[in-house]
Amino acid sequence: MRAAVRVSFVAVFAAGLSLAACGPSSGSSGNKNLVIGTLLPVSQVDAGVGLPTQYGVDLAVSQNANLGNGYTLSVVHKDYEGASGPDKTQGASKATELVNNANVVAVVGPFNSGIAQVTIGITNSAGLTMISPTNTNPGLTLQQYAAANGIIFSQLHPSGKPDAYFRTCGNDIIQGKVDGDVAASAPINGTKAYVIDDSSTYGKGLATQFTNEFKSKGGSIVGNAEITSAQISTAPQLASTIISAGPDVVFYGGVTSQGGGAVKKALFDAGFTKPMVGGDGIADDPMWLTTAGDGAVNTYGTVAAPGVSTLTSAAATKFKSDYTAFVAGKPDNTLLPYSVQAYDDAMIEITAIKGLISAGKDVTRANVRDAVAAINYSGLTGDIHFDSNGDNAGTKVFSVYTVDSTKTWVFLSQVTA
Repeated sequence: MRAAVRVSFVAVFAAGLSLAACGPSSGSSGNKNLVIGTLLPVSQVDAGVGLPTQYGVDLAVSQNANLGNGYTLSVVHKDYEGASGPDKTQGASKATELVNNANVVAVVGPFNSGIAQVTIGITNSAGLTMISPTNTNPGLTLQQYAAANGIIFSQLHPSGKPDAYFRTCGNDIIQGKVDGDVAASAPINGTKAYVIDDSSTYGKGLATQFTNEFKSKGGSIVGNAEITSAQISTAPQLASTIISAGPDVVFYGGVTSQGGGAVKKALFDAGFTKPMVGGDGIADDPMWLTTAGDGAVNTYGTVAAPGVSTLTSAAATKFKSDYTAFVAGKPDNTLLPYSVQAYDDAMIEITAIKGLISAGKDVTRANVRDAVAAINYSGLTGDIHFDSNGDNAGTKVFSVYTVDSTKTWVFLSQVTA
């Protein structure tokens, strides 16, 4: 999911990898002051989704600060948000900082697929486990989709290094199909779509999968365009172009900070009130409501996670209560699906660490990686275990949200893939 593309991947990767090579590659085998890192966008426009994700990790760590046998656990946060959204240079730099901190034995993140594109190679080279709750670009783990998404697969997965990157959400192959079905089915029943993306790895990939599915349902694409944060001032002109093409639904592949909300507002201001569909780059994001204003109504979005309201088990109910108490008074403290998914990701890492301690094994990065790769974990979001690519081979759920007449995101339905 989500990424702003502003720098050369090869240059950023090479710079980050050279720095990572100077740091520890395995963690200290005798170290008992263990740290889980987060790699998330938690400031400026994306704080509305980044902070609730971080809080899920913080809660898990706070509940497991004392691991027993003299081991302690804490968390360190790395924010890669730039002035205009997620920043690849910052992402690579922050990943390198985590690698160079010998106490860090696992990471939750990154939030954005574009940031994953420049950080997976760094953490994989160091054998540092990283689990993302939100990365959906298929090319991050599946080589056959890499080139089409601008990904040099061998740089993310260096030869001779075991993959230490995992994700618990479904990918955009599934999400794009869900989005296409949303646009083509009731209540939208679209037959002509205008497709926009934010020029990111995430946005382009999602738009491609949406297009394929929408066309397979008998729909047609009446136009395509890109918009980024640097082009937000041109949103009214883009809105005019879209209206002239005569779509009955608009699709936006991208994140809130890169201009999608501005286009939705401009369309509304020009009198176009037909629906816009997007992925987890906008769905259930409070900032979308602010950015699109009155035009936010009739937005549909999908999230690669269960709807919070559907989580009714005793464990989920306790989590919701614990989360509410934990975030009281904190900024951007809405409980989002990402909060739950990030909590599960942190708990997978913590469970792996606890298993090593219980077995009398050193809590090294290599041992944590192997334990995570072999885990079978029953989480709040379902049963989770990983295939050889690092993808979740267990439960993968997508939730559909819409903005109703009160300008509030509301849960509509859920799809299990």
